[in-house]
Amino acid sequence: MSNQKAENKKVETWTSKLGITYRKDDIDFDATATEIKRVKDLPANKRCAECGTVGTVWSSVNLGVFTCMRCGSLHRALGTHISKPKGCTGTYLWAPDEVQRMKEIGNAKAEEIYGGKEYRPADDAPYEIWLEYLKNKYERHLWVEAGNRGNVGSNSSAPVHKPAVPTQDLLGLKATSAGTEKAATEKSTDFFAEFGV
Repeated sequence: MSNQKAENKKVETWTSKLGITYRKDDIDFDATATEIKRVKDLPANKRCAECGTVGTVWSSVNLGVFTCMRCGSLHRALGTHISKPKGCTGTYLWAPDEVQRMKEIGNAKAEEIYGGKEYRPADDAPYEIWLEYLKNKYERHLWVEAGNRGNVGSNSSAPVHKPAVPTQDLLGLKATSAGTEKAATEKSTDFFAEFGV
């Protein structure tokens, strides 16, 4: 009868934020917690990948960056199709593939891949400005250099080089150069006239 109980016992599984399913018994969560703390404490990872604040408590597992509390909430607002946030202070379980991703990328390499540091908003900029900055960085890949196109994941079809949108013009309504502005005004004809109305 005890063999039948053992056969009927379900194996508990756990799926990482990167989509790998593990048998829960096969993961040494103490070891992964120790390793993620070690990686988080590396000099480049002690500062938030977004604002540069010292003290990282969140991460984006798929992007491989460590962030402060505020920027972690911004990553949550991006949606899980762009960023998969996870706390890294010891309260969350970490799978081996997640730890490996953080080791492979980290804040220094992510900065090389995604760029955008020179377009970083002021520390006291409104939430909406920061959110738009992160969308430009991780969703639209505005500052990714051509050599890093293969490193940015599923959104790699985003244009390689776009002019930076100033924070005063987040919707891109103002032209960024005189030529673009001139072309925009030349094309502004009567919409209905094109159809003979």
